[in-house]
Amino acid sequence: MNHLDVGLDKGFSKTNLAVVDLDGHVLLETRIGHFCYASERCLTHKHLLQLIGYHLVPFMTYPLHCFGHVGTTQGFFDGLHSHGLDVRSLEAFNDTHLHYGLSEMPGNAITVACGSYWNAMYYDGANNVHCFAGDIWQEIPWSFSGIAFARFLLAWWQDTDCPLTLRDDIVACTGLSARQLQDHIDPALSLDALYPARWLALGPLVSRYANEERVSMFLSQGNSQLRHLYDRFCAQVHPPSAPALVLGGSIWSAPIFEQIQARLAAEGILVVRSQGNPARGAIRFRRAHPRAQLEPWAQHLTLECLEDE
Repeated sequence: MNHLDVGLDKGFSKTNLAVVDLDGHVLLETRIGHFCYASERCLTHKHLLQLIGYHLVPFMTYPLHCFGHVGTTQGFFDGLHSHGLDVRSLEAFNDTHLHYGLSEMPGNAITVACGSYWNAMYYDGANNVHCFAGDIWQEIPWSFSGIAFARFLLAWWQDTDCPLTLRDDIVACTGLSARQLQDHIDPALSLDALYPARWLALGPLVSRYANEERVSMFLSQGNSQLRHLYDRFCAQVHPPSAPALVLGGSIWSAPIFEQIQARLAAEGILVVRSQGNPARGAIRFRRAHPRAQLEPWAQHLTLECLEDE
């Protein structure tokens, strides 16, 4: 029996799931939210595996090969097996590959995947991966991320120059009263006291108010950080020519992407936006480049590994 490929993209706020047959037909494409806004409860790892198993029930008779960003690799592998799924292999890798797989994958490219947080990789001409150690993130304050968007907006909300319409929209997005919201904001804007679904809901306001001067300045700062990241990669890998910059993730709305693309294009950098379900991107990347070298922390588990324990 032919196997099916399963793409998994486990992020902070949601998990994307896709099932594709060998001919490239998409048999399933869905999204599982991690937060219940009404009850302020987060989906547990166990419950997430139950929901994934529920969605994969129609494919229980097929051998499954899984690819993607899943967090705890062994836990996912064992959990899917415990739900009666015939999972033959699970290859877990960084979420940049998932977004890169949605583009043309030209090689000599830097991919930045931005959601609640962000990550980046450099792909050489053969699409082998070259990555930085973690120290680079100490240099870059993550302006293009959901948590950075929320901190920026909440800091502005507390200032007297915040437009009234934006103030009202911020309160409305959180679902709290102005007094409740103020009580949930600490001086360091850590957001620890604010339920994640409430601060994540603020992100689209950056796009809605992209023409405001203060938002434009914030995006300009993010553009400088992207350029710094781009230059750091180039200095380390010495690419044969200027790499393309592939931007993927939930924060890249059309207004934000168009501003950044125009600014970097003026500096001679080709910027591409990857759009679509990153769970499908995971499958497409590995099918197109089955032997490409992944990042050092990628893992590959097989059914044989489980049977040997």
